Amino acid sequence: MGWYSNKIEKLRQLSNPYFVLFVTAKVIGGLGIGVLLANWLPIWTWWIFIVIAAIIAIPVYGKLFGK
Repeated sequence: MGWYSNKIEKLRQLSNPYFVLFVTAKVIGGLGIGVLLANWLPIWTWWIFIVIAAIIAIPVYGKLFGK
């Protein structure tokens, strides 16, 4: 299997709490980036959403890309 297939398989094997964190991080990150791009304003408050998404995603990416 290739690199991508291995990562998808690890994603499928995640427990429910980690999968919920993964989806939550993607949604919050997408909302934050979407609002930044839609408004194109240098509003610092939307960076909070991106930082929160990154913090939530840390344990998930540790599981996915860890050994």
